[in-house]
Amino acid sequence: MVIVGVLVALSLSMFGLYEFRLPNSLVMKAGGAKGGYLGAVFMGLTMGIVAAPCIGPFVLGMVTYVGAKGDPYYGFAMFFSLAIGLGIPYIVLATFSGKIKSLPRAGFWMESVKHIFGFVLIGMALYFLTPLLPKSISGYVLPVFMILAGLYLTFFDKASNNLKGFRIFKIVFSAVMILVGAYFLIPQEKSSPEWVHFSDDVYTSAIQTNKPMILDFYADWCIPCKELDALTFSNDKVIEESKRFANLKIDMTKSMDNETELLRKRFNIIGMPTVLIINSKGEEVKRITGFVNADEFYSIVSSVN
Repeated sequence: MVIVGVLVALSLSMFGLYEFRLPNSLVMKAGGAKGGYLGAVFMGLTMGIVAAPCIGPFVLGMVTYVGAKGDPYYGFAMFFSLAIGLGIPYIVLATFSGKIKSLPRAGFWMESVKHIFGFVLIGMALYFLTPLLPKSISGYVLPVFMILAGLYLTFFDKASNNLKGFRIFKIVFSAVMILVGAYFLIPQEKSSPEWVHFSDDVYTSAIQTNKPMILDFYADWCIPCKELDALTFSNDKVIEESKRFANLKIDMTKSMDNETELLRKRFNIIGMPTVLIINSKGEEVKRITGFVNADEFYSIVSSVN
C-alpha cells in the first residue's frame, strides 16, 4: 500500500495538483550552454535538473517500481531504456539542426504529455494494488482503467488539439490502450501443468515416494512470473513432461507474511520468479531465476530423473 500511495501521489503532480520545482538559480546554472566536448558532457549530466519538473515524478515512480521488484538487471534495463529514449531526440536534433525552427514550441500540448505520464503512474499503482483486491475483480481493474484513460485522452483532453502531429500520436496511443485493455477483458483459457499449492505434507510425500518436483515461487506483482505462466508453462511439451513431476506453486505475493518469510529462508529464495527442479532423490538439480522460454525449460526438466 505504501508503494501504491507513492505512485498515486506522484501522479497528482502530472495533473497539476503540485509541481517539482528547483531554485531558478540552480536551473539556470545547470541549463547554461557550455562549449566543447566537456561542456556537452556536463550539460548531459545536468539536464535532469532542468527537466525535473516534467519527468521527476515519473522517474521517482520508476525508482519505486524497480525497488519493489528488487531486480538490479531489470532496473538497469528500465533506466537504460529511459536514458536512450531521452537521448535519441537530441541526436536527431543535432543531425537535423536546420529543422529546429519547424519544431512546435512548448505550450499547452506539454500538459497532455504530463497527463499521459500521470495515467502511466496510476496504472503502475493499480498494478501493485491488484494482488490486494478480491480475485473476482482483480483481473478487471487494470484493463478497465486503460480503457477509461484512453477515452479520456481522446475525447476530454483538448490541450494538444491545435497541434496536428501530437494529436495524431495521442489518438493512436489512446487507441492502443483501449484495444489492449479490451483484449485483457476477454476470458482466455490457458493450458498449464497440474499445479498444487505447496504444503509440507505434499512436499514430504513427494520425497518419500521418490517423485521429482517442480517448485514455482511466484508473486502476483511479478511480470516474469506471468510470462512463465503464459509462454512457458502453457507449452504442450512442457505440460506433458511435467506429468511425471509433483508440480508445486508457492505464492510469495505477501512478502512480509511470516509463512512467506519462512519459505523464503527455507529455500533461500532471493527474488521472483524462482523455479526449483528437484530430482527423485530430493536433491535440487537446477535453480531457475527469471524467465526462460519453453524449449529451454523443457530441456532442463526432461533431463531430470
